Amino acid sequence: MPDMEIERRYVPAGVEPIELEERSAASPTIKGISPPFNSKSEDLGNFREVFAPTAFDKIVGRHRNDPRGGMDVVALFDHVGQPIGRTTNDTLKLAISERGLAYSISPPDTTLGRDIVTLVRRGDLYGASFAFSVAPGGEQWTQEADGSAVRTINEVGNLYDVSVVTRPAYPQSSAAIRSLDAWKAAVKQIQQRAENSGLVISLDYDRTFTAAPGMWRSFVELASERGNSVVCISRREETEQNVDEIRSAFSGLDIKEIVLCGSATQKRDAAANRGIAVDVWIDDYPEGIVATESRSSADAESDKRRRWSYALTAAAARLVSARLKVNAPRIK
Repeated sequence: MPDMEIERRYVPAGVEPIELEERSAASPTIKGISPPFNSKSEDLGNFREVFAPTAFDKIVGRHRNDPRGGMDVVALFDHVGQPIGRTTNDTLKLAISERGLAYSISPPDTTLGRDIVTLVRRGDLYGASFAFSVAPGGEQWTQEADGSAVRTINEVGNLYDVSVVTRPAYPQSSAAIRSLDAWKAAVKQIQQRAENSGLVISLDYDRTFTAAPGMWRSFVELASERGNSVVCISRREETEQNVDEIRSAFSGLDIKEIVLCGSATQKRDAAANRGIAVDVWIDDYPEGIVATESRSSADAESDKRRRWSYALTAAAARLVSARLKVNAPRIK
């Protein structure tokens, strides 16, 4: 199973302001909502994001006897340095409210704590941020009528910190963002076809599915719902460990067949040997799909013309959706 990526999101004051509660007989408390539920974020790099009300259900209030351990989330300043609160001693309290994930920080009576209270009071700190990872299968990608993508977080795998921040920190070019163009192209391809059209789609595992598991799980679900068949053909060696890993990653999905052909065999040959006629290849390594030595130069050139690639990074791997049948429509 691919490792969970740590992500950070910023909630601007215009969406959910930081509140400073000061009472004469009590220490000051910093409060707010981060993130709000059922609210689309700003553009995060050609997609927007929504946190469902269920997103933190398995995090907040997790008991110390839980196999994963009790909830241990820290409150920080700009995501770094000494903590100004922690759930394990109730100086950071988290609760699921109707609006979103509510936090309450009791800063320490230290130079850092007092400085942060002063800065919040003056309005110098007006945004909150949080660091999290998504649970396997905990996200859903959909496409709006205007072609824009929306990522819905249904289950967070872990919550690492809640921070008051000086400046917004927007997501960097993560693997999911780099895969977005290919995902959109693949979704467009199956949406353009009539339902139950019976396309056979090969989805690569390493550096394709693993680059954005949640995104490609959503694609498999959509493709299956529309009557297409999805297989996984990988150039990994066929070992019990590799088969178990890939099956586990695809758990709950309707993957018709998993073929591990090894690095010495081209994927198209492996598919043919198993009687699989692939219509669409989604793969970061097109050179591993089409056999060249056993095919005529004309056929090889024809196949080459039917391969279309999408950049994952400026100078890194390509994620390729390739049509390999005569008169097949191009993925755009």
